[in-house]
Amino acid sequence: MAMENGPPHGNDWVTLVILAVAAGVITIGAAGIATGLAAAEGRADLSTLAAIGASPRVRRLLSLSQAGVIAGLGSLLGIAAGLVAAFAVIAALNQGFAESWPVEKPYPLRIPWHTLGILVVVPLVAMLGAGLLTRSRLPIERRRD
Repeated sequence: MAMENGPPHGNDWVTLVILAVAAGVITIGAAGIATGLAAAEGRADLSTLAAIGASPRVRRLLSLSQAGVIAGLGSLLGIAAGLVAAFAVIAALNQGFAESWPVEKPYPLRIPWHTLGILVVVPLVAMLGAGLLTRSRLPIERRRD
């Protein structure tokens, strides 16, 4: 088998960027949906905040922080799961090479920092989107007993 020599060339680099962008779009979409559901769930709490005199900016900041936590944790868990799976596959391939003759060089365990760097931006984009798309006016609702 051929060993990898340096960073990807040609179409390999384009493929990695496309996969990173697709992962980012999926993460932003999931964070938007989860943030919307959290906002719907906390609507009564926002009414309480309005009743005690919270500024209209509070709703926007709450939505922004919810999106940050959701997208941030989702990105971290996705990155961790992907790295563990990749390391397991590479370790299994290297184990298979250890039993062959002549012994081939094992695949190196390397972390794709450039690709992961793109995915770190995703929670920031999700927070920016939530901050810009959330209405800052707090709802005034009548509580039902």
